[in-house]
Amino acid sequence: MQHQRMLPFKIQSMDSLGQGVSKETDKITFIAKTLPGDIGMARIVSERKGVCFAKLQNLEEASKLRIKPICPHFETCPSCHYLHTTYEQELEFKKQNLEKLFCKIPHPEIQVTPAIRRTHYRNRIQLHYHQGKKQLGMIDLKDQSIAPIANCIIGRDTVLEMIHKLYKDDFWLTLAKHEPMQGHVEIYELNGEVGVSWNKPYAQGGFTQVFDEMNQLLKNQLIRWSEKLPTFNLLDLFAGNGNLSEKLNYSNRLCVDIYNNVPAGNFLSQDLYDDQSLKNVKNKLQGLGVRPSVLVLDPPRSGLKNMDQWLEEFKPKHVAYVSCDPHTLVRDIMPLKNYNLIELHLIDFFPSTFHFETVAFLERK
Repeated sequence: MQHQRMLPFKIQSMDSLGQGVSKETDKITFIAKTLPGDIGMARIVSERKGVCFAKLQNLEEASKLRIKPICPHFETCPSCHYLHTTYEQELEFKKQNLEKLFCKIPHPEIQVTPAIRRTHYRNRIQLHYHQGKKQLGMIDLKDQSIAPIANCIIGRDTVLEMIHKLYKDDFWLTLAKHEPMQGHVEIYELNGEVGVSWNKPYAQGGFTQVFDEMNQLLKNQLIRWSEKLPTFNLLDLFAGNGNLSEKLNYSNRLCVDIYNNVPAGNFLSQDLYDDQSLKNVKNKLQGLGVRPSVLVLDPPRSGLKNMDQWLEEFKPKHVAYVSCDPHTLVRDIMPLKNYNLIELHLIDFFPSTFHFETVAFLERK
């Protein structure tokens, strides 16, 4: 069968998703858990015109960058991508990939903020399950397989303790007996309490950044930037509870996001992807008698495609764009003709994985 086909590989580079890239055959091949210099055989998982995705099968020659992973599940779990190399090398791969993405945008040297620890940091973990197969673990979206992670090391200790309880004697099956045959469960710590949520939307217990200490370093970076500016009127888009902007140097602030219960103060509940969102926010600001000179935004992975319209409507002097997906960040910044990128930061919120936060500080020409 096609999905069992094997192919030889020699990894030449890493892509932005933490996969090794091989060009040994007529198709570019992406292989997780590999590093530049690795040589071996891989099993094809899926393919399309010009590219294919494969899983490492046999390693015939190991990369000089390779180390023994500290997690017992690394080889089978799809969630961590870099534990087979040093943290210093992981950061170098991330910086290289961010540099590639910004190659067509004039930018200063990328400033890197390393994680304060590489493991034991996540305050929530989502697992998938299949009761019929008695499987609980991380799902590989390429082939829908579920890898057990009873001894995971990526979560905070309280979260990992709960995961251990779920796995012990298959206790999770007892908790899931009234749930659908297949689904997901989220284990999270919020306000010092550990909760378990079955088949609910992500962050059902309340959204917080998964790495508390790195979130504080991000806020410190924004405060440092803010303190260089004269007191300003601030528009905070995708603001949540105002986490990022609460201590900035503003005189007036409007926070915009979707709220079930609108917080007290200048908060507006608005879907920022709605066609009328710019008009509605403009009307709200006019009602407050405020014209923003600073814009802060922290959108989801989809970014803000019409960011250029927002900037030309309000013409803020300074912009701070916090992004969890640098691909959409680049897409949103690329069309801007009236702004310079003056600082670019890589803040490693998600060590051991290919994910990270990027912060771009822009200034109007």
